[in-house]
Amino acid sequence: MFNLSLKNIPMRKLTYLPTLLATLMACNNNNNNNHTGTDSTAAAGSIPTTVAVHITGTYQGTLPCADCPGMDYQISLFDDHTFTELVAYQGRGQGIAYTEKGTWQQINDSIVRIQKKKDSSSFLAAENKLLVLDREGKRIEGALASNYVLKPVEGGDRRTLLAQKASAGVTFTASGNEPFWSLDLEKSKLLFHTASGDSILANLPAAQPNTDTLKVYTTPQITVSIRNTMCSDDMSGLMRPNTVEIKVKDQTYHGCGEYIK
Repeated sequence: MFNLSLKNIPMRKLTYLPTLLATLMACNNNNNNNHTGTDSTAAAGSIPTTVAVHITGTYQGTLPCADCPGMDYQISLFDDHTFTELVAYQGRGQGIAYTEKGTWQQINDSIVRIQKKKDSSSFLAAENKLLVLDREGKRIEGALASNYVLKPVEGGDRRTLLAQKASAGVTFTASGNEPFWSLDLEKSKLLFHTASGDSILANLPAAQPNTDTLKVYTTPQITVSIRNTMCSDDMSGLMRPNTVEIKVKDQTYHGCGEYIK
C-alpha cells in the first residue's frame, strides 16, 4: 500500500499524479508476481517423488546352508501374486530339487512375504535384486550380508507356455542348447525335435528304472533319462527341477526339464 498526501502539492504538479500512481502500482504488482513464482517453484520442488520398485520377476542365488555347502535357490514372483520356489541342497539328499507354489503379499513399497505350506519368508527388493530377510523380517547385516542376495534371471515366467502344453496333453517338457532341441512327453507318446529339423515321434514305453530320482525311457530310436536334480540352463542360467539326457544314435543331448501339473 502507498500513502500519498496531497497536502502542499502545487496544482500544476497534480497533473502528473495519475502517472506516478500507475507506475508505483505496476512495480508493486511485479514484486507480488515474483514472490508468487518463487513460492510455486519451491512448492513444486518440495513435492516428494515416489520411485516404483520393481518386484515381480525371477531371482536366484546360492544361500548359506547349515549342514551342506550351499542351497541353490530360485524364486519367481508373478504379477497375480503367486510364486514358484525351487530349492536344492548341494551335497545332500542326492541333489533333489524341491518345488513349492503359493501366494505372496506386498508388505510395503519394497518388502514382500511369501506364504508357504509350513512357514513364510520375506524379501526386500532393492536395486533390481532381492535381499533375503531374517525370520523377523529384518535385513541381514555384517560380513555375510552378500550371501543373501538374489540376482534376477530372464525367462522365469513360463506360465503361458506350460498352460499351452498342458492343454495339448503334455505332462513333461524339456529343452537344451548347442544345438537347440526340445522334448515333450505325453501320456502315451514322445516327441523330440532338433533345430536342424530332425524329429522323432515314438510310443512312450514304461520307464525302467522308475524311481523318485531317475526315470529312463528307452525306444529303438531314442533313450531319455530324467533325473530329479536341479538343472541350470547353460545360456540363460534359469534353473529347472529336472536334468535331462537324450541319446539318439551316436549323439547325446543335455538340457533341463520339468513336469507339468
